[in-house]
Amino acid sequence: MSALDRSRFFVVGIRPVRFRVHDQGMAVEAFDWDTGEFVRENSYLSKILAGDGDIDELSEPDFDAVVERRRAELEARRAAP
Repeated sequence: MSALDRSRFFVVGIRPVRFRVHDQGMAVEAFDWDTGEFVRENSYLSKILAGDGDIDELSEPDFDAVVERRRAELEARRAAP
């Protein structure tokens, strides 16, 4: 990992969003409610930078815990009759 590789972790509303700056550029990825994976979602960039709305910045371990909860909720919805 180079000195330019950085990640920041947020919850916007209830949606996990990660912001990455690396040698190749920048990526904003948000939790996909259908798959539980992260997808590129640049619409969150301005919200995060401006602090627009309900935004919490988290440590990586806290962010990972939120993601796991969201994935468990998704699995529970899939399993429900």
